[in-house]
Amino acid sequence: MGRLFWKFFLSFWLTLLIASVSVGSFVWLQNAAKNDELGDLKLLDYHASSYVAVASDIAQQQGEAALKSFLQQLETAGMTEVFVVNNEHSDILGRNVDLATLNQARQLFAKGKRRLVEQVFLQDTPYLFYAPLAEPEPLKPHFKKRWVLKHLPLLLMIISGLVASLLFSALLAWYFTRPIRHLKQAFSDVAQGKLDTRVATAMGKRQDELAELGENFDFMASKISALVNGQRQLLHDVSHELRSPLARMQAAIGIAQQQPDKVPTTLVRLEREAERISDLVGELLLISRMETGIEHSQETDVDMAELIGGIVEDARFEAANKAISIDMQSNADISLYGHQELLHRAIENLIRNAIKFSDAGDTIRINSHYDSAQKQLHISVEDEGPGVTEADLKRIFRPFFRASHNQRQDGIGLGLTIAQQAIAAHHGHILAENRSEGGLRIVIILPDKS
Repeated sequence: MGRLFWKFFLSFWLTLLIASVSVGSFVWLQNAAKNDELGDLKLLDYHASSYVAVASDIAQQQGEAALKSFLQQLETAGMTEVFVVNNEHSDILGRNVDLATLNQARQLFAKGKRRLVEQVFLQDTPYLFYAPLAEPEPLKPHFKKRWVLKHLPLLLMIISGLVASLLFSALLAWYFTRPIRHLKQAFSDVAQGKLDTRVATAMGKRQDELAELGENFDFMASKISALVNGQRQLLHDVSHELRSPLARMQAAIGIAQQQPDKVPTTLVRLEREAERISDLVGELLLISRMETGIEHSQETDVDMAELIGGIVEDARFEAANKAISIDMQSNADISLYGHQELLHRAIENLIRNAIKFSDAGDTIRINSHYDSAQKQLHISVEDEGPGVTEADLKRIFRPFFRASHNQRQDGIGLGLTIAQQAIAAHHGHILAENRSEGGLRIVIILPDKS
């Protein structure tokens, strides 16, 4: 159960508690209203209930004669008088009966006030037993105005229920709409380009689903900010990369116009720069397709040993021109389900990158092995080049990255970025680290989904 559930649960229980108190007040006030119907005077002796009880017991057990004898003894002794009156308002001893007192006794009997007022049948005739006060006493009313007393219970129940509902509705509305208002404003700010907007601090110390929603919003905003900033940086880098070949092309055209004898050489230069621009655009389109999830080809079973072997054989021709040797070791005779084109591009970029930063006489080591316990294919490419600084290791897979200390700037700078995107498309990982012996090691980890 979520925290919001318990907050709703407690709120409804508090509302029910207030409603129960209201109902209890209604019952109490209703009884008070019934008691007030007796009038303004108390005409019965509430302390003489024991005499009334004794008289009723004598009447039931010993009969009418014994009852009259008991009543006469009470009268002779000057003690509390107990009247025994039938339906014709006649007392069993023939005493004068006060009708107001008799009516009050009948009202109390009807309300179930036993022992204070008793009824006994003598010879099938009902007699009412009660003890009147010698001098009537004023009743203490619960309210000064009787009409208020009669109508207040219902009004109190309605008003208390309404107040409780309004109170808890207002509290719940404030409690839940306050963070929602912050989120609404935050969404509006992000839509207006304020990507540094965060709402976690505005949520306070809340520990519920709305606070988690605020944290998710902050995570989303940070991701959007990183993506937008990355796109801006990419656009800046692309414009910078395009500016250089375009500037060289313009310069070459100017030379050709001024020196017609150099037109063939200029055309070769223009062709080379055009190819560079074409390669750059192609690499950018490839990255864009991979980032947006557009499939390049149908997934098939890729024989990794054959794929890596073919790439290494092609790379040996390029490496031979620089007197660089390639040492390959592999026990990964398995097939992975994926895009052969992307996997080929990723591994080829790593090997060509290693060749570019190696010197004559260096050895590039390629190792691939299958971890049957983890069901993962590990491919590592090691070179003996200059490596990169620790700070650059975190940025090596960014578009157009070039190591700050490296003078070899002949390249677009998208090879490792494409490799990372291609491996990520196969739910794998790619890592870079400096070797203790010198040089760089890049490791690809691909999961076996079969």
